Formats: sequence, C-alpha cells, structure tokens
Amino acid sequence: ETADAVLLVDSATQPMQAAPLAAMRERVATGNGRTLILAFTHFDEVKGDNLPNTNEKAQHVLASAENVLASFGEDLGPYAERILRKRLEAARFFFENLQEPLSEDTRAGRRTIRQLLKLLAAIDQVVEKPQPTEARPVYDRMNLVLAVRSAAGAFQEAWRPRLGLESKPGFAKEHWTRVEALNRRLAAMGKDEYDTLRPVADLRQELRDRIYVFIQSPLQWEGPEPTEEERQTKYDALADNLSGRLLALSTRRVWRERIKEWERAYQESGRGSTFVRARIIGNDIYEPAAPVPDVMPTPDRNQFLREVVDEVEGAAEEIGARVL
Repeated sequence: ETADAVLLVDSATQPMQAAPLAAMRERVATGNGRTLILAFTHFDEVKGDNLPNTNEKAQHVLASAENVLASFGEDLGPYAERILRKRLEAARFFFENLQEPLSEDTRAGRRTIRQLLKLLAAIDQVVEKPQPTEARPVYDRMNLVLAVRSAAGAFQEAWRPRLGLESKPGFAKEHWTRVEALNRRLAAMGKDEYDTLRPVADLRQELRDRIYVFIQSPLQWEGPEPTEEERQTKYDALADNLSGRLLALSTRRVWRERIKEWERAYQESGRGSTFVRARIIGNDIYEPAAPVPDVMPTPDRNQFLREVVDEVEGAAEEIGARVL
C-alpha cells in the first residue's frame, strides 16, 4: 500500500504462471489494482503462422491473460475482474530485444522506445489518485461474519492435511523436516515463514480475499448515488485500509501471542515427536488462532470474530463506510 505503482514484468512467450498471478491477486484484493502496470518482454519471440503482424501478436499474448480474468471474478468478485480488465486495456506494454541497445533506425527499436515512453506516462497517471466520493456504503455485519467463518474454515482445511492431522483430496502432507524447519523459524529465529510454508500469510490471504468479496456487496449507499468508478474507488479504499490491519492481526494471532506454544512444539524430540509437534501446531496454535465460528460459541471463537469485525469496522469508519 506504500507503492505509487507496481510494474509486473512477465514473458510474452508463455501463459501467465503462478507467481505473476499471485502478484495480480495481491494488488487487486488489497485495493491497489489501479496501481498495477503490466510489461511483457521477449515480444520479438512471439511467432507463428497465424501471427502475421504486431497487432495479432499482441492479441495472442493478451488472450492468455484474458483466460485468468474469469477466475479472478469468480474468486474475488466482479470488481476484481473489472479493474484487471481495465489495466490490461490501458496499462500493458510490449517490449522487444531489451537486451540490445535500442535504436530509432529499426522498426522494433522504434516500437520499444514508444512503449517505454508510454510506460512512463502510465506511471504518472497512476500517481494521480482518484477523488473520493461522498457516497457511503453500508454493510451487513451478518455477511461479514459469514466471510470470516469461510476464511477460518479455508485456513484450517488447508493446514490440517499438510500437518498430517487429517486427509483431504488435493492437499498433500508436508514432510516432517519441513514442518520442523517452519517450527524452528517461528520459535527461535524470529521469522514467520519457511519456504512455501507461510501460516501468517495464509490466514491473512484467506481473510483478505473473502472480505474483499464482502466489500463489494453493501446493503445500500447513503448520500449521492455513486457511479461504477466511484464504487470501485470506495471499495479499493476500504480494502487498502484493511490490508495492514489484517496482516497485523494474523501475525499476532498465529505467531506473536503463541510463541510459547511454538517453543513447546519445537522442544519435542525422539520417537513420536513428529506427530506430537503436528498436533501442537494444529490443535494448540492454529485452532485457537483462527477458530471457525459456528452455532456453538466459545471464548476463542467469539474473540477471533470480534477482533476481525473490529478491524473491518475501524477501517470502514476511516474511509466513510458503515457496518450495521
């Protein structure tokens, strides 16, 4: 949220892979989709009998990106797809032979130079933030509770199989040495992740994504009827304000408040310690850190739900929105 613009550089020669898609998802779900600029390199290597000119090649590259837009809409709501589609239309650039000195004497050189100049202009446009609207979205607290419940459930459903505490199709059990390495990072090294094992980031992502969908469905609007652009601006402002809050909450609940449990798990050794460690992490750390709210309230579930709702209410009040 501190960046004026984010330039995502990807190769034009292949469909978008997991890393650039994750970067796009992060920018959109945190309300920063308008700061995203896409640069496709190796455009000179895009070739084919059905690609006779530059325009056809550009459409071919964009077609692979188009394929992911629908999935973004399904996961993050229609405004996520809308902002990404706009960025692909207005802020995508194609570069050829960047490893060579650029020259106005060649057609490819002229094209790339023009694209670079347009890129600089696009960055200037991103820095000019849209004016806030006077309209105020009003949200239903019950819908927020459902979003939090879904996020906590997704977090638990992903991690329990990874720890070997239960089986679930599509989720593989992590090797015990990787779980131990993660445990060591959080218990003794002051780090909250190991390689692809990132419990703090996982909880924050589940909350972020589901609350972003919730943000796009207010009960009503107070004040003047907003345009689509003004709605997007308001949604993005709330998501942006909430992003840092959710990171702090996830860090505290999964790690900071449970250092003793992480240390206890790491101290396990000998025969059977692998399973004991997994149970401590799953049952004594993750379960109370992100309990799934249900019809049977408990102090842990109530506290988790209350903390998330408080963060959303605080973020909403700061940008001129309400949660009823």
